[in-house]
Amino acid sequence: MKKSTFKISFYLRSNHVNRKGLSAIMIRISIDGEMKQFYSKADVSGELWDAKNNWAKGNGHAAREVNKQLEDIRYVLQQRYRDLFGKYGRVTAEQLKCAYLGKTDEGDMLLKLYDRKISQKAALVGNTIGERTLGKYKNAKEVLSAFIRKEYGMDDYPVASVDYGFISGLDLYYRADCRYSHNYVIKHLRYLKQVVSDAYKNRLIYADPFADYGLKQNPVGKDYLIEPEIKLLLEWHFESKHLERVRDMFIFCAFTGLAYIDAYKLTKYHIIEDAEGNKWIQVNRTKSSVQANIPLLEVPSSILSKYRGLHPDRLLPLDTNQRMNMYLKEIAKICNIHKKLTTHKARHTHSSFRLKTSELQLCFF
Repeated sequence: MKKSTFKISFYLRSNHVNRKGLSAIMIRISIDGEMKQFYSKADVSGELWDAKNNWAKGNGHAAREVNKQLEDIRYVLQQRYRDLFGKYGRVTAEQLKCAYLGKTDEGDMLLKLYDRKISQKAALVGNTIGERTLGKYKNAKEVLSAFIRKEYGMDDYPVASVDYGFISGLDLYYRADCRYSHNYVIKHLRYLKQVVSDAYKNRLIYADPFADYGLKQNPVGKDYLIEPEIKLLLEWHFESKHLERVRDMFIFCAFTGLAYIDAYKLTKYHIIEDAEGNKWIQVNRTKSSVQANIPLLEVPSSILSKYRGLHPDRLLPLDTNQRMNMYLKEIAKICNIHKKLTTHKARHTHSSFRLKTSELQLCFF
């Protein structure tokens, strides 16, 4: 049986210096030609580092403290190696790296950090994000957890072990096992990048593994209603008052460009009047917090008047987004519109069509 080669060494990341003038000491482990490198969480001045002996030189307090840390790291790595070899009969550099880093605090574990990100997002629901966005983060974390269990047999994964190979493997898992589209893969990876970036900024990891990983989505043509379809909706007389109301809410968003959540939260305080007597909708968009100033045209103004007083606080009696989309599907079928109607399609229609005062305005009256 061929004897396994196992080597531990240290080197200085001298091209990066922190505010204290110190550079990170990196650990390099090599097993049978496979090499892994990661941050030791020890820092030292470049002047004290002995590159030949992988050690801090001198007998000063700082050098002694650093060398003690490195001795402890070497001892723990050797102990982890012996444990793994005794259990499996072989050890890879990645296994040893995970075994070593996995003994750190729970705060250094990837899924724990992901939970922290989800908690931060939950605090923003109803302010800058919606419940639906929070759900996307939760779903992305569950899929990531399934990947870690499948690929590594672990309940969590050290954030310090997340590297280009981990991201590439996750990318493949999304495409092959989950059958995600390219853009959906990129969206999930961007969620993960937020978590990893927080770890990087908090010095839990030394390098950003996403630095060389492209996260570019493919351009997507956004579907929207054209003028004849808008006219058809405006002119249609619904027997159901509820469907008529849903149609009106869709038209309001199409003429103003407001997202569902912004239309839902609209109150009388968002309607302002300029010096010339023109009325405007002034809101901070929920998704971006950017202030929007939207001219209140005749059609949306008449819709506000039509439903005034139906709700004690809000200007528009909108159903939940899910129910709105369900009724819009029924409306599309009734009106023979062969496109999937959703609340978000109203916003696409506004962006692509830029509805202005025209004969379309007259169709509503």
